[in-house]
Amino acid sequence: MDNGLFISFLSQCWRWSVFLMFPLLLFLYSQLRGLPLAEFDNGVNQHKWLIILLYFLYVLLWLRFNRRVLAMLEQRRR
Repeated sequence: MDNGLFISFLSQCWRWSVFLMFPLLLFLYSQLRGLPLAEFDNGVNQHKWLIILLYFLYVLLWLRFNRRVLAMLEQRRR
């Protein structure tokens, strides 16, 4: 397999992780707490705020490390 293709794939996965993390967090939270996903519509707002807070923390970490990760991936491509 071409190294450049694999690095490009990793780069795209890193970029898409920002969008895919919210549904993943929602799913993992519901599985760990034993709550069905339908319960979030009628459920306590504390659950919703916690999930939103975890997502914003991930986005902040992503923004902090984005340049480093992309630079590292670009260096590995060469």
